[in-house]
Amino acid sequence: MLIAPLTDADFDRWLPLRQTLWPMESAEQLHDDARRTLADPNQVGFLAFLPEEYGRAIGFIEARLYDDAGKPRAHVEAWYVDPEFRRRGIGRGLLGHVEQWALHRAIALLTSDTNADYPVSPAAHEGAGFEQLAELQIFVKRLRD
Repeated sequence: MLIAPLTDADFDRWLPLRQTLWPMESAEQLHDDARRTLADPNQVGFLAFLPEEYGRAIGFIEARLYDDAGKPRAHVEAWYVDPEFRRRGIGRGLLGHVEQWALHRAIALLTSDTNADYPVSPAAHEGAGFEQLAELQIFVKRLRD
């Protein structure tokens, strides 16, 4: 497996994976978000390829730095591997690149989140060494005038 940092040259390989992860988002929104990711020095992304299929991306990860009251952390914003290539260490390899990126910035805390829309995500997180911190439920009530 080859893993490389995301660049402008990767858009044609990266955007289809983003669209697969977030099918309800418009292509324009995903493109604009990707541009912001590349332009922000506090964000990073990596693409995974198979050596024999270097032109085809099979996974990606995106992360961002946050500063919570003087306590910096890195956060995984997106993490996806094509289902055909899961359970081969690709997701863990992508995560390892984010971990090294954070550690090179003297950040020793990595967070991530998921929800019920991604049923395989909790097991992937646990398999990569994450511990569940909390289970969040959000409620809304529409009020009438």
